[in-house]
Amino acid sequence: MAEIERKFLVEEMPRAESGQTVIEQGYLALDERGEVRLRRKGGELLLTAKTGHGEVREEVEVPLEPRAFEALWPLTAGRRVRKVRHYVPLREELRAEVDVYAGALDGLRTAEIEFESIEQADRFRPPSWLGDELTGDERYANQSLATQGLPATNGKRDDMGMESTTAVSTGTENGNEAAGQAPTAGRTYRLRDDEDAATGMRRVIVGRLDKATERLRDAGEEGDALAEAIHGARKDLKKARSALRLIRDELGEKTFERENHALRDAARLLSASRDAEVKLATLDALVEGAGDAPPGATALWREALVADRDRIVAGGDGDQLDTTIEAIEEVAGRAPEWKIRQDGWKLLAPGLDTAYSKGREAFAALGDSPSFDAVHDLRKRGKDLWYQVRLLRDAWEPVMEATAEEVHDFTDLLGDHHDLAVLALDLDDRSQIDPAQRETLKALIEDRQETLLTGARRTGERIYAEKPKAFGRRLRGYWRAWRP
Repeated sequence: MAEIERKFLVEEMPRAESGQTVIEQGYLALDERGEVRLRRKGGELLLTAKTGHGEVREEVEVPLEPRAFEALWPLTAGRRVRKVRHYVPLREELRAEVDVYAGALDGLRTAEIEFESIEQADRFRPPSWLGDELTGDERYANQSLATQGLPATNGKRDDMGMESTTAVSTGTENGNEAAGQAPTAGRTYRLRDDEDAATGMRRVIVGRLDKATERLRDAGEEGDALAEAIHGARKDLKKARSALRLIRDELGEKTFERENHALRDAARLLSASRDAEVKLATLDALVEGAGDAPPGATALWREALVADRDRIVAGGDGDQLDTTIEAIEEVAGRAPEWKIRQDGWKLLAPGLDTAYSKGREAFAALGDSPSFDAVHDLRKRGKDLWYQVRLLRDAWEPVMEATAEEVHDFTDLLGDHHDLAVLALDLDDRSQIDPAQRETLKALIEDRQETLLTGARRTGERIYAEKPKAFGRRLRGYWRAWRP
């Protein structure tokens, strides 16, 4: 089947949207003629072969059974992309597929429009929210993004997607600048070889907090833009809290608890609308991959979830958003006062050891029928490890990036399991759904959870194969080779 498409950068997210899908894809084979990839699109599991480049390409897709997909997926390690696809209606019954990337490509947004003919593609006039055209630019092909990251900017590869490089000074008049150190620039979520570890950790944390407040201030008061900003800000706060845990011992328990609790409470103020959106997306993904879902009950449930989400968004309190921003800014304002005396590996080792050890213990404690709390706790420990490995990935990027990918896959599987558990609790309260149909939906949820947990166990065995001391020694070796 031939595709006729044009591709663009997205300057700003459009408000009109007819739905969204979470997509993960990994590449099994790549050469100059084409690609063979695996794709998890909502509930669909696909093997795709593509040939050709530019505006017209050939594509063949074959559905896969879950076991076949899970067996092949590890072969794509280090060659993957993750994104949320938003569907935006355009004129002439066209539709833009807007991809918002995650992981190492966080911040990149592109849009593809498919046409029925080359003539239709030629006369298409992009709306104002689209940016530069990327059609035929192989640097922005998903296979290039999966293997090489973002294209170079001024001769260097961008980091963490298209994050702002606005200067973030962590010094004060009597701090770093008085000591003759230049203010630390950039918000990149990674430690760099041109800064000491203490300066880098302070920069990373303040950068995430500044980014969170920037998103919330610029989002407006309603609609998709606000929902996207809340989602992004919550991720920023998770990254900041994980970085705080990495230096917990050095900060001291009093300082750590003060800052961690402040950021946790700020994130909770943003949680209601996001949680409602997640339940809706989880139901859509479940139904998309299950042909035997009862349509009437599913439609009734979905309608109720949409009503819940809209009611929460409509009842949003601007004062609450201001309170959240103020709380985040207070933590960022205290950052120059944090007493961080250790540096180098001595600063980072205790937190990394704790994240790995606690995760390994939580994984060992899963048992045959793990509780909701057991899975959720393991996911949190895995998230800490994921963020912290990403901070250190320049120590040996090919190895650390692949490790981060594996840990992310692991936490995604556990996250989907958790979201389904929350959805099951919601189903218990839906008295308007016939009991027999409710049991059918519960069985679908449990089957999907079992598949996810099987995949998580397989990946977790690899992640936590080492003993904590061996894991720490290995990463210390990478660090010392990188920064002798």
